[in-house]
Amino acid sequence: MGAYGYGRHETWLEKIGGAIGAVVRLVFCTLVLCAWLTAAFLYRDTPMEVFGIGTGWLSLAYVLVPVGFYCVAMTNRRYGPAYAFAQVVTALALVTALVLFARDAIAEIVPLDSAPSLREAAAFGIAFLLASFVSIVAFDGARGPRWWTAPLIGFLAAAIVFAAVFFAVSYTGTGRAWLSDCVQYMGLIAGEGLLLLIPFWAMRRMVPPVAGFGGY
Repeated sequence: MGAYGYGRHETWLEKIGGAIGAVVRLVFCTLVLCAWLTAAFLYRDTPMEVFGIGTGWLSLAYVLVPVGFYCVAMTNRRYGPAYAFAQVVTALALVTALVLFARDAIAEIVPLDSAPSLREAAAFGIAFLLASFVSIVAFDGARGPRWWTAPLIGFLAAAIVFAAVFFAVSYTGTGRAWLSDCVQYMGLIAGEGLLLLIPFWAMRRMVPPVAGFGGY
């Protein structure tokens, strides 16, 4: 009787089933984020200019950055911060492994003739990892009855951290005057984050949070 004093214990079959379900959910979330990373790579050389921002340096890949944070926010809403962070780490690790060990195979599918420098690629990965972590923590801490609070705070936190880290790691010591571009880009992706509240609102009923998150 003591074994059931605090509730029924899971059987080993239930534990295995739960583990398999967790892996399946993580695989799907990771593939979604990998698709975004692939799109960012493919459009890294497509020039953009938005309201005068980005003349000479902004590309479509940079404009797509907030979409990655949107994917992470939806995972955070549905499954919680642990899943969301695992999604980010797994996707980045998978892409890094593919680039390191399957470069020739990738070159047959997507062009690698103008791949970013190692420093720029590292800056992107570090910035996205740190910004995602801050965004996940901010989103989870802001969960509440107002549906827009958590994603808004998460998107804004991600915009600030990503822009600051990416530009600092990419251009510190190069002689480039990057601070103005950093501030402009920060404002641009923060504005995109505001626009992404629209699809977030539209997807709320389709992507409800699991039990334990109070319905938020």
